[in-house]
Amino acid sequence: MSDKHVKAVSFNNITFGYTPNVVTLDDISFTIDEGEYICVIGHNGSGKSTISKLMTGLLAPRSGTIQLFGETIHKTNIKYLRDCVGIIFQNPDNQFIGLTAEDDIAFGLENRRVKPNDIKMIIHKIAKLVNIEDLLTNDAANLSGGQKQRVAIASVLATNPKIIIFDESTSMLDPRSKMQIKSLMLFLKEKFNKTVISITHDMEEVVNADRVLVLKAGKLIESGTPSEIFEDRERLKNIQLDVPLTLQASKIFDKKNHQFEPTLSRTDFIEQILKRGKR
Repeated sequence: MSDKHVKAVSFNNITFGYTPNVVTLDDISFTIDEGEYICVIGHNGSGKSTISKLMTGLLAPRSGTIQLFGETIHKTNIKYLRDCVGIIFQNPDNQFIGLTAEDDIAFGLENRRVKPNDIKMIIHKIAKLVNIEDLLTNDAANLSGGQKQRVAIASVLATNPKIIIFDESTSMLDPRSKMQIKSLMLFLKEKFNKTVISITHDMEEVVNADRVLVLKAGKLIESGTPSEIFEDRERLKNIQLDVPLTLQASKIFDKKNHQFEPTLSRTDFIEQILKRGKR
């Protein structure tokens, strides 16, 4: 996280509804610092994905203001928003435009009128970053879900947005691909100081976040670190969410052996088990 605490995103009293008589987001306010990794969680219908659509300009709020790096977003500066924010969707097929991975990454750059030689340089730089160099000329139909998702991420990174939103981006992937995408999220934050916002149901992913926003029925009901959010399991159950498997298992161990410390960290959990195995 940036030492200067630059506000990358500010939602100020945002209200939105898809129909006049229904409120999907009800007077939501929060800020996200530049370089933060934020997870937004909540049951289906809580308004999570609506936040991502508002943040990318796909929707406009009924009332309230959205600011990116201090600049209030409105109709006349929507290009600023789209240059600042990139989004990776749940289904990579919905985001794949080109016949090949290389075509797909080039699409956004061509729309921005980047010079052809520069496009080639950017494609190979980004492909190396997300480990898809060997996939660039592959037909999209022959790529796995995880490979397509990495191409989608490369397409977003090629335009170099400051804020990257992952909207349920791991929900359709196999466990190995999920781990790769989660690692990439952390890499983008730590290596490039990107502001990473993940809309997710995956409680194992939430463990890695700097902060968690919890939504229920269109309201922001809590904001805090993963440890703070998962401290009260009953409260999470009331909004149909669960705690990460590692914390569940470590609490079970703690009940049987009071010297076992409940933890969100898988590494810490394994180390505690190994220490007791040596006794």
